[in-house]
Amino acid sequence: MDDGDELDEYIGKVSGMAARYAMLGSTLDDSAMDKKLLDAVPDRLYAAVAGIEQFCNVEGMAFKEALRRLKAFEERTRRRVQAGGERADGQLMMTAAQWAAQERG
Repeated sequence: MDDGDELDEYIGKVSGMAARYAMLGSTLDDSAMDKKLLDAVPDRLYAAVAGIEQFCNVEGMAFKEALRRLKAFEERTRRRVQAGGERADGQLMMTAAQWAAQERG
C-alpha cells in the first residue's frame, strides 16, 4: 500500500483476495487477513498499527475489527488536520517566546 492510497481501496483488494481464495476452495482466516492488512499500511497509520498490536489480540481479532480501528484512527487524524489542530511545521503549541511575540504584535 502506497502512502497516498486510500484505506478503503486497499481493504477492497484484501477482501477480493479472500474471495478468490474462497473460489479456489480454500479460506483465508481473519488472522491472516489482519496480518496482511497491518503489514502493508503506510507510515501515516503506523501509530494505529502499533497500538493494535500492543493492546489487542491480533490472532483472535476479526478482520472487520482491525478495519474499524484503522478507519477510526484515519478519521480522527483527518478531522484534526482539517480543524487546524496541527500546524504546517508539525508544532502543536506555541512556545512562550512565540506567544509573547504574538501578544506584542
